[in-house]
Amino acid sequence: MKVIFNSRTFDTSAVPLDLANRAFCYGDGLFETIVTGPERFNLIDFHLARLQRACHVLNIKFPRELTVTFIEASIKQLQAENELSQTVRTKIMLWRNTGGLYSPSSTDASYFIEVKNAEKPFFRNGGKLGLSESVYTNFSPISFAKTMSAMPYVLAGIEKDQQALDEILLTDVHGNIAETHLANVFWINGSNVFTPDLTTGCIEGVMRKQLIALFAQNGHKVNTGKFTVDALQHADSIFASNASGISYFSSFLDLEKSSPKKALQELIPQLPL
Repeated sequence: MKVIFNSRTFDTSAVPLDLANRAFCYGDGLFETIVTGPERFNLIDFHLARLQRACHVLNIKFPRELTVTFIEASIKQLQAENELSQTVRTKIMLWRNTGGLYSPSSTDASYFIEVKNAEKPFFRNGGKLGLSESVYTNFSPISFAKTMSAMPYVLAGIEKDQQALDEILLTDVHGNIAETHLANVFWINGSNVFTPDLTTGCIEGVMRKQLIALFAQNGHKVNTGKFTVDALQHADSIFASNASGISYFSSFLDLEKSSPKKALQELIPQLPL
């Protein structure tokens, strides 16, 4: 499999990674996942904007070559070299260069780009949603971004499997709904749309931002704030969004939920291409 490491193409077995790399030692890095293809929405510029903003918070120099043009060209190159389908999942990993202990001695960065086939449909049934009883989100200056310190989501994924769920919901330490372990969460009651505020510690999803704007433009009242789990128990429908698309849940805590397709079908064609 061919990948790109600091502008150069390597086979995965030959990437010159240092074991003192700060992503490995301290989780001192970031990542973005981008899904592109004929039936997907090109949101690369939004992903790069979030990555650049996160680099600023972490005092990491954002590599100048990471432009929309460069990422688009890299995706096409890796698709061709790896003989992949047209719809692909691209992961960009960026970390601070080696040096220092908890206090880093460098602001320079290295990055890695890999591309794999994306098989999930954009709109899909996400199955059974449950509630985490042991993992909580925390708001911080970097909680809006996807960092390589992802242990809470790993623990939530383990709990999801132990509970035999399809997806699991996380709350913040005060019991407010935050996100699922993979995506931002929304719910609908009548014509009202709800999603947690970023101060719950949820990630500021690229698709989340697009959906909030489109709901508002199409006459829906969008409510962002802090809500307890009771709000989901009374919701008509619940769905989650991330780079791979939108998944709705057929049940939450064994309460049946309806599909939000009717509310979403007018919005999806309006997402930026």
